[in-house]
Amino acid sequence: MKILLTGADGQVGYELWRALQFKGEVIPATIDGRAVDGMTTIALDLNNLGDLEKKLKDINADVICNAAAYTAVDQAEGDSELAFAINATAPEIMAKYVKGKGALMVHYSTDYVFSGEGQVSWVEEDRPEPKSVYGKSKLAGEVAVMKMGCEHMIFRTAWIFSERKHNFLKTMLRLAQEKKELSVVNDQIGCPTWSQTLALGTAFALNQPKNGIFHLTNKGATTWADFARRIFSHAQRLDLIKKKPEVYNITSDQYPTPAQRPKNSVLECQKFESTFNVTLPHWQTTLQLCMQRMKS
Repeated sequence: MKILLTGADGQVGYELWRALQFKGEVIPATIDGRAVDGMTTIALDLNNLGDLEKKLKDINADVICNAAAYTAVDQAEGDSELAFAINATAPEIMAKYVKGKGALMVHYSTDYVFSGEGQVSWVEEDRPEPKSVYGKSKLAGEVAVMKMGCEHMIFRTAWIFSERKHNFLKTMLRLAQEKKELSVVNDQIGCPTWSQTLALGTAFALNQPKNGIFHLTNKGATTWADFARRIFSHAQRLDLIKKKPEVYNITSDQYPTPAQRPKNSVLECQKFESTFNVTLPHWQTTLQLCMQRMKS
């Protein structure tokens, strides 16, 4: 089985590159074809739609695992054309190839497709109502893939962290070296998710693929402020920082951003667990594992 993996240098793509080795021949792609940790990739710019169509035909993959995305949430508010090109039009072109080939498409989406209102965990059947350009572009990508009628699995996830790239975990560790006090939003709730959880979950699902949308996060929920406190506790114990900063709670209104963030990003993952016979780990456990790996 030949697997085309887009976004191979990203938080999720990097872990998928390793997890999918057990499933077949992985063709890793990055926007410019640069080497990642000394390993070669092919160039695949999702904003160059003509080149994308040509390379899809040339590669002739049996599975497309699309881990590439435009994820600059605030920047998307003023750059909607590029966000929709990468997050919606490119997946549509991939789905068209998959439909014609009789292949399988694995696509990743986000909690931002929901309004973020209320206190109840979101299930797959809940009505999407994105409030940001980023969320609207990701929803458009979901719709495009489903409308194409190809074999597909769409995994919605949230609050991704890893030891790579830009994410909340790495930002907090950097700020802990610079500041004694931090103000962190405490009225947004979500499920912190290690990128490796998403990669291994995908590998399990590929054992017996099922069409549809599935929520895939780590278990448990927390606020950004409590997430930060947990990070600092582990970091101090692992000698990644000398002293924990004091974390003060603030509201979303006190930390305005160009794009509206969902206040409730908790995704219910029971459908994924029952469909693929998988037990998802708790975010606190995976945070420890991730930070231990950072230490080593």
